[in-house]
Amino acid sequence: MQRFHDTRNDPLPLHSTVQDAERLRLEQATQAFLAKGGQIDQVGFQMSDAPSNFVINPERTPVYAHLFQPPVVEPVLQPEQEQEPEPAAVEPAPAAAEEVAVKQAALVMAAAALGDSPKWIAKKLHMTEKRVRQLARDYRINFRAQR
Repeated sequence: MQRFHDTRNDPLPLHSTVQDAERLRLEQATQAFLAKGGQIDQVGFQMSDAPSNFVINPERTPVYAHLFQPPVVEPVLQPEQEQEPEPAAVEPAPAAAEEVAVKQAALVMAAAALGDSPKWIAKKLHMTEKRVRQLARDYRINFRAQR
């Protein structure tokens, strides 16, 4: 009894009847196509003769775009008499920051109600996990799932 099969005695056939039939069918289809006036264009491994057109434009890349901007020249202004702004015209900055925090807290609260963890909420809302947890503490948001 042999331990391994010896392939020298029975090699696989190089041609099979199925392959020969398919080869004959393709040859007949090709001859019929050419008889109708068709033409065959042979294209090698390179599909076109045009050179590749991939060029990195440094003026449009975010890394180098600032180097191509014209320099900003600030005009020299004469010092003017300082006028105090009207109290109603100036909106305090903390109110705007508070509005942003309230909107973020509402988004975190909605995601927490759906059962998301703080890590997933931070990823979904493009925040840090620390920021999500701070909003949860500030607005008393409870999470179903923690880490």
